[in-house]
Amino acid sequence: MRTRRRFNVRRRLLPPRLRYHPVARWLALAVLVALAVTVVHRTTAGAADERQQWGATRTIAVARHRIAMGTAIESGDVESRSWPIAVVPDGAIDTVPTGRTATATIEAGEAVLATRLAPDGVHGMAALVPAGWRALAVPVAPTVLTLAIGDHVDLIAGFDVSGANDHTDRSPSLVVARDAIVVAVDEQRVTVAVPGGDAERVAFAIVAGTVVPALRAS
Repeated sequence: MRTRRRFNVRRRLLPPRLRYHPVARWLALAVLVALAVTVVHRTTAGAADERQQWGATRTIAVARHRIAMGTAIESGDVESRSWPIAVVPDGAIDTVPTGRTATATIEAGEAVLATRLAPDGVHGMAALVPAGWRALAVPVAPTVLTLAIGDHVDLIAGFDVSGANDHTDRSPSLVVARDAIVVAVDEQRVTVAVPGGDAERVAFAIVAGTVVPALRAS
């Protein structure tokens, strides 16, 4: 009731000619337009200030979901997004790398880096072997722990030297490669990539003894 009375009082204070005069209506409309322009200007200015704070933007390739190591990237796996240059990591690529193989796991929402992609045209196991490294197949027994592509392992070789000159039974073991990368796994063998300098030692150990992969902590 009080609100209605106040409104009626205000209407009485304004002459009818002023309340319904076309000029008054245009003035009211002009005020509303001015208010709207002010709001839009402030919003635009705020966005411009925020953009200036972050700097210019750059369009880069970003993973839509988790891409596992060894996966051949398809068009639906990656999309182009605009990121502030200030947060774009070094090596981020600008185009969707359809057909390229991921040499490391790329998490959802992560920028796709050139260093995590195999060279164009290189696929399969070869795409996972770093430049200058060699891949060797290590026979495994059923008791060997389960490994997956991308695991890092040390290769420990054991040799049976029973019947040596000292007539004692000894089975010495030694590490023939450290931080090897698993690039393929099946029921009978684990294929690992090792630095080129370790390849001959690992090959000899596979032929002359028994090689066991030991999983390294990540």
